[in-house]
Amino acid sequence: MALKDDLPATIGTERLTLRTPAMTDLADLVALANNWKVIEPTAVMPYPYGEADGRAFLTALGDPDKPHAYAITNGEDRMMGVVSLKFETGKLPELGYWLGEPHWGRGYAPEAVRGLLQAAAAAGIAEIRARVLESNPASIRVLEKAGFQVIEQTTSIVERHRGKPLLIMAWRAP
Repeated sequence: MALKDDLPATIGTERLTLRTPAMTDLADLVALANNWKVIEPTAVMPYPYGEADGRAFLTALGDPDKPHAYAITNGEDRMMGVVSLKFETGKLPELGYWLGEPHWGRGYAPEAVRGLLQAAAAAGIAEIRARVLESNPASIRVLEKAGFQVIEQTTSIVERHRGKPLLIMAWRAP
């Protein structure tokens, strides 16, 4: 998809740099992602999350069927989490993200999401969707801070969350 290809390689925000994840991020990736509190609200990340999972994620980054992922990094270029846009033919792009637990509660997730949304708007992406469990108020708040609004209440169909209340949220470029 041309719009996916129009996204920049690097996005800067006030405190963060969003960049392509690299094999040098493997140790931080595994250390942060191998945490049930981080993994449980996600739809597809495996648990436990080991080195093989991290390598598989990092080597699949160029796959056109995989989300366009950015490492969320701090001023020392250390990975703190991931923010991504998933592109599927005939569907609006879908936002996904996770942040390592040591970085929670400091405003990094909304800052990273807003940075990606600004870049997406500049690339001509007018609307993005996100799915979030109703039982995850922190993530709902991240999305609301970034300008997402609830457009549908439904139940999850992914195995890990099957039948749980789910919100579909939408963001539209200003």
